[in-house]
Amino acid sequence: MHKKLLLAVILLTLFTASPSYSSSWVNFPTSWDIGQAFAVSLSSTAEYSSPTVTWLNRTIALNVETGGTGKISYGLLGSDVRNIKPGNYKIQFEFAQGGKKYKASGNIYLRSRQYPKENLRVNPKMVNPPKKELTRIQNESKLIASALRTMTVPRKWTTPPQPPLASITLTSSYGKQRIYNGQPRAGHNGADIRAVTGTNVRAPFAGTVVLAGFHYYAGGSVYIDSGNGVISAFFHLSSIPVKKGDKVEKGQIIAKSGATGRVTGPHLHYSLIIGGQFVDPIPLLSTSITKMLKLGSVQQVN
Repeated sequence: MHKKLLLAVILLTLFTASPSYSSSWVNFPTSWDIGQAFAVSLSSTAEYSSPTVTWLNRTIALNVETGGTGKISYGLLGSDVRNIKPGNYKIQFEFAQGGKKYKASGNIYLRSRQYPKENLRVNPKMVNPPKKELTRIQNESKLIASALRTMTVPRKWTTPPQPPLASITLTSSYGKQRIYNGQPRAGHNGADIRAVTGTNVRAPFAGTVVLAGFHYYAGGSVYIDSGNGVISAFFHLSSIPVKKGDKVEKGQIIAKSGATGRVTGPHLHYSLIIGGQFVDPIPLLSTSITKMLKLGSVQQVN
């Protein structure tokens, strides 16, 4: 082979094989409403490993999948209306490629969003619980906090999610400030959906049950981990056929709705927790990760 041709072949091989010549990008929105879920991604023309995204003091492990012009990692993030204030917040991506570690960061401005107030009348013991119940409530809070810290891969969530009920009619939307028996409480951390007792509740995503039981405030409860910090939760259930550790498929019946815990009547409470942040679960039912990423801004990784 001619020397010049041989040199060209060698250079072309090095260019296409070495990660140092690859191109990588991150995608995230520059601004978003508090309480609403958004999508992010990391992509590259070459193989990479150990991708993470850090947001609101929580580092989330991502998958590496085939897609785009090479490899891609998808993520869902959000902010909790109850404890996040408007302002700029840092987002940072990290990954390893070709024996090196790379970082890319930026800021997302979280916009304020007005959520209405709601007055409710409930059993007085559900506002000011008896002293004998305080230990139970504290223990349940620890179990819930542990479940919400779950961080697993691979990604088992796919969009759009399976609606948890065959018919979605909201009786109380996400974000409403609850006022129980005249006493203000934090904003509603999920969506209440109309359902008579005994209605089948289906898993929005495939995943693993990380907590199931009957709790003081939430009544019958199920928490499902679907990877990458995505956890679905269902409250006030009348019966729970699944238990901690069970694997569930998207659309599988995981409970029946009811009126247990702090309620004014039978319904299903549906929460979506992403990286420890309770977000509005309803908008995600009518969109996809692809559509959400189109609302983001692409930044090349140096």
